[in-house]
Amino acid sequence: MTSDILHTTDDPDELRRLAQDLQANIDTLHHRLRSLETENTLLQAEKTANEQRICELEEALKLARQWRFGRKSERLPVGQKVLADEDAATDEADISRQLADLLPPKDMLAKKPASQPLPAGLPREETVLAPPAGTDCPGCGSALRHIRDEVNETLEYIPARFVVKRTVRPQYGCPCCDTVHSAALPAAIIDKGQPGPGLLAQVIIAKVMDHLPLHRQQKIYAREGVLLPESTLADWFGQTAAVLSPLATALKRDLLRQPVLQADETPLQVLDTQKGKAKNGYLWAYVSAAGSERDVVVYDCRPGRAGEYARVMLNGWSGTLVVDGYAGYSALFSTEAEDGHVIPSGIREAGCLAHVRRKFMDLYKMNGSPGAREALEYIRGLYILERTIRQRPAEQKRRWRRRYAKPQMARFHSWLTEREKQSTPGGSLHKAISYALKRWASLQTYLDDGRVPVDNNRCEQMMSKRPMWDVV
Repeated sequence: MTSDILHTTDDPDELRRLAQDLQANIDTLHHRLRSLETENTLLQAEKTANEQRICELEEALKLARQWRFGRKSERLPVGQKVLADEDAATDEADISRQLADLLPPKDMLAKKPASQPLPAGLPREETVLAPPAGTDCPGCGSALRHIRDEVNETLEYIPARFVVKRTVRPQYGCPCCDTVHSAALPAAIIDKGQPGPGLLAQVIIAKVMDHLPLHRQQKIYAREGVLLPESTLADWFGQTAAVLSPLATALKRDLLRQPVLQADETPLQVLDTQKGKAKNGYLWAYVSAAGSERDVVVYDCRPGRAGEYARVMLNGWSGTLVVDGYAGYSALFSTEAEDGHVIPSGIREAGCLAHVRRKFMDLYKMNGSPGAREALEYIRGLYILERTIRQRPAEQKRRWRRRYAKPQMARFHSWLTEREKQSTPGGSLHKAISYALKRWASLQTYLDDGRVPVDNNRCEQMMSKRPMWDVV
């Protein structure tokens, strides 16, 4: 229509007005276009944020399902797995025995495994069997000639039994000074108590190592005709613990003489005797590194996870401590002066490569992440080297690590730095990479000292072998 007006009018003022209207319409359209572009940018940003959040939630859901339903060795209920394996092996033996009774030997499908030789250190009780027909041949009556001895060994078990040991002390009187003399009693763990050291050792080992509560031990001993109240067993346990406390002190003293230690902590259910119910506690483990002068492990049961407990345990010690990323250990490695300067504490931190590997492994199990797989390949190369030099002296380990592991660590660090920029912030891969970079300084400690292990697995294994406690 505007073009028709332009063609039908020759008035300059009218043409000028129409041109102004046209420019105004163009400006309005440009303004509307810019508004739409801004709105579109905001919507795109919101969409990206929503997609990222959805991705994070999906990863979290998959990871939660992996932890709950997936096969994960560290969360595997070991006791239940052992029971299941025992039941399966028992059923297999039962079926094999029934088949052996029903089928001729040549029809047996399974071949009986060769028996392992019995320990040579066990005492032997020998029984020599005479020929069934004496020394003459049952066929022709000729005298038999000894050829060799066929020996068959069976492993027997003699059940534990109680023995009452009587110590008789003859007493002698002096008619001159009217005094009585006799030999002194041998030293006892419980003064004037009934239990001998062997019985006390049995009660302690059965409770701590075999996980037999005192009330179950009471029933076991009652089958042998020995009635021991649970309160008596508890008293014996407590008094023996007090007697053994110098041994725990000596173990701690030997532990703090080692230059490289490993530490870890794990939740523990502790019985609150006052309230009669369980409460949360923590069991701390401190172990000397493999290859140390002494293999020492010390357990410390505490009511919490505060780093103060580790500081008290390691007070006065200096060396290298291998730990995971728990922040409670951070105060062990430096202290802050009043002027704000950081003062080294004499304890050097060494990180755990297994914890780094674990985060990438969880992600790879969850969704087969290519990035996680690349990280695992770098870490795999480092562990291959460690298996190769495992039995070598510390100085040789240091040289091999500096020659081969250090370049591999440098390549791994470059990869982590580059992938951190490319990965989505907040995603599982980004979190695993950030964890590794945050711990990088401590992860490199083992490169300069062949005595330092590459991970903290040794201490975690000590946790799986830990004693079980019912009370603090």
